[in-house]
Amino acid sequence: MLPPRTHARTQLRTAHPRRGFRTSAAAASPTVISRLPNGVRVASQESLGHFVAAGVYVDTGSKFETPATAGISHVLDRMAFKSTKGLSSPALVKELESLGGNVLAHSSREGLMYQATVFRHDLAKMMSIYGQIVRDPLFLDEEVEETKESTRYELREIAMRPDTALSEAVHSLAFQADPTENERSPLVVAAESFDVPRTNTLGNSLLVGDAALDAMTGASLREFHRTWFTPDRIVVAGVGMDHARLEDLAAQEFGSLPPATADIVAAQQACTQAPRYTGGMRVVDTSAMPPSPNPDDRPLTHVHLAFESVSMLDPDIYALATLTSLMGGGGSFSAGGPGKGMYTRLYTRVLNHHSWVDACSMVNYTYNDTGLLSIQAAVIPDKGTHHYVLPVLAQELLGTTTVIEPSELSRAKNQLKSNLLMSLESKIVELEDVGRQVLTHNRRLDVLEMCRRIDKLEPADLIRVARRVFFGEDIQSPLDFNDPLSKHWVRTGNGEATLLAYGPLVKDDALQRAPEELAHWGLGRAAATAAAARTGVTPGPKSGRRSWFSRQ
Repeated sequence: MLPPRTHARTQLRTAHPRRGFRTSAAAASPTVISRLPNGVRVASQESLGHFVAAGVYVDTGSKFETPATAGISHVLDRMAFKSTKGLSSPALVKELESLGGNVLAHSSREGLMYQATVFRHDLAKMMSIYGQIVRDPLFLDEEVEETKESTRYELREIAMRPDTALSEAVHSLAFQADPTENERSPLVVAAESFDVPRTNTLGNSLLVGDAALDAMTGASLREFHRTWFTPDRIVVAGVGMDHARLEDLAAQEFGSLPPATADIVAAQQACTQAPRYTGGMRVVDTSAMPPSPNPDDRPLTHVHLAFESVSMLDPDIYALATLTSLMGGGGSFSAGGPGKGMYTRLYTRVLNHHSWVDACSMVNYTYNDTGLLSIQAAVIPDKGTHHYVLPVLAQELLGTTTVIEPSELSRAKNQLKSNLLMSLESKIVELEDVGRQVLTHNRRLDVLEMCRRIDKLEPADLIRVARRVFFGEDIQSPLDFNDPLSKHWVRTGNGEATLLAYGPLVKDDALQRAPEELAHWGLGRAAATAAAARTGVTPGPKSGRRSWFSRQ
């Protein structure tokens, strides 16, 4: 936590540069953080160039939504550039166009952000616009209706892209409001009748549903804004400017915001709940759905297998990120080389060996209190491919729990570090890094410190975190980075898997036996414990279990 503030320009220097190795602004100078008297935090990072990046970050998002406000964060970011007390919507758009920069608003599960890159001499004008759209939006009914109509079109477009819609459905299955719903719901459901279950916190979708969108009004948006846009939940961040200059502009635009009243604090606390992982499995049959209107679209079966993973502050988060880099993956066609992940395990062991796999990748979603690690595959729909897809994925997951070769670990570490360093060459990416870290932790961890922590990892660290995730083993990380903010992750669920399969089923389809298949491979805490008790050996590729190709 930050120490008590005695004046407006109390500063925290949260990172220490290393002399002789300058790869980015983060390496050249520390991030400076201060707090205005009303609680708004201001963070800046030095950077050379004609452009500057500035943004406003608000500690709210779909995680804090209730059934009454479901999807409101999605609509709120779509309303970002509408009429305010000082500017009509056309006037606001004209002001933004005159800047000639890159301006966007975006909502996530744990934050809502407004970001822009502009010429250095336009910083004051951009901050003035931020003051209008963040502090004084009107949410006029006619503009709300216009936004609702454009959002309906957006949702129809998203429905045609399973990758986006299915990742949301996986979160909904993983974080359900009622864990007993898994026992009452059938495993196999028709696509036209499939509906996501009621959710808790991180399971709340980033996308507004049709019914929630229809019910949304200007009044509901104003109430949500009043509740969550309080000064203690706001960070003003910038890259490329003097900190005193940014702080003065932030004080002009946000220094007069009143602190949260007792009733607002109570409303915030009522909506702030700890995530609870439940897991769940659904096999969605799309065989009765009409074909895509795009003749170039190929029908595919999508399989997502996910597990609860470590939180953002757990020391093993670096081992998990490196494991994700090592597994990698992507599409069956790629024009890239090693820099595109062509030497990752999911390329060399899955995509390069099985022509029926169109795409396969591993993705980790990291949050403040917990996380979700998912391996995803898209395959050509067929009885044979449905028979093999889960065993292929399971074998790759189990392989991470036994052997990590030093050469592939070195490659994965270098890949992860290069991604970190190269991404921060972009001012807008560095801005988001500053804003998100300060919003969550009241500090910014230097990218060189992150690289140092990655360099310390050994094969045993990746094997340990894989066992924590895939077997549900409660092993505390022994890694010690001398970081006072490190916090060991406490599992919120039961260590079981989440599975979502989406595609056309056939008679006696193997995906209908997905729970038994995962139990056979010992994935999830209950299955891993049972397998160890039965065989005396923890599940793994060499524990006597049949490989996928022996099950023909």
